[in-house]
Amino acid sequence: MPINSIRTLLIEDNPADAGLIRQALVDVPNATFEVEWVDRLHPGLARLATGEIDLILLDLILPDSHGISTFTTVHVCAPEVPIIVLTGLDDEGLALKAVREGAQDYLVKGQVGSRSLVRPMQVAVVRHRLHGERIEVLLTDELTGLHNRRGFLTLGEQQLRLADCTQTRSALIVAGVEGLDQINSRFGRPEGDRALREIAGLLKKTFGAALVIARPGGDEFAVMLENSGAHQAEDAVSRFQTELDARNARGDSAFPLAVSLGVSVYNPACPCSLADLVAQAASAACAHRRPSPGPSAAAGLAEPSGATLPGLSASPEGETPQYIGESEGMENGAKPGGCAHPGSTL
Repeated sequence: MPINSIRTLLIEDNPADAGLIRQALVDVPNATFEVEWVDRLHPGLARLATGEIDLILLDLILPDSHGISTFTTVHVCAPEVPIIVLTGLDDEGLALKAVREGAQDYLVKGQVGSRSLVRPMQVAVVRHRLHGERIEVLLTDELTGLHNRRGFLTLGEQQLRLADCTQTRSALIVAGVEGLDQINSRFGRPEGDRALREIAGLLKKTFGAALVIARPGGDEFAVMLENSGAHQAEDAVSRFQTELDARNARGDSAFPLAVSLGVSVYNPACPCSLADLVAQAASAACAHRRPSPGPSAAAGLAEPSGATLPGLSASPEGETPQYIGESEGMENGAKPGGCAHPGSTL
């Protein structure tokens, strides 16, 4: 997207100030600034949840939110979007505090013209993108291109805070590759790495829209699905199993791939930590993990079986699948701190 085209969300309760800002952006030559205006914080948060906003212009004093908490709430709910604070002459101290806490810049209302507005907006977007690119390198697993452990923990926490802001559930899926040590021993480490890349590719194909797809370490993967409960997670796991079964059925690899899966659901009405959510999913996976199979005659590995959770399509309508735990507690008894995948780094 060219830098002279910025999709902007203006959160400002004063119609006159909002009109001046929108007019200033209309008057910019050779540029297009799409501005959406809301006059309250909560409609702004709802709009941010739908995505496709490049920049936020934010008044800190709104009818439904006041002071630095306005910035904090928006920043937590949309950490990937740069924020420029709008302030009055008597509120510059508050604006500076917001900058110290992560705002890109601040502008004084009443002193905003086309030139004084556009340049800070462009700089804010560029600076935020460059910072994001540097952070992305730190959060990426070199082998698979997915997020690494640091990326999972950082983005996972953000996902839970977003769930709190929007009062929607989020599902966590953990996946452990079965028999990776056998693959490494029999076929060599490069083939083991290829197996991990294959699983990563299947996860991206299945969960491409997810904000968090990660390999926290070793043979373990994790996916977080926003605005998803138990049955959405069940459908997603079923799609992944179909892709994995199709891969194994092709028979073009020296070995099959098998994955153990567990799911937990974050409920903002009964919040828990990311660590507890991971433990619930790992415990659910452990409860339904098959005993390690003996070597097969052909390859010394498990027979092609795809994902190792049985009966994904057998759950009666309205019944929560047994391999899914939830932050409010599920009938399967999944609790923080249970059995985890061998060598777990989650």
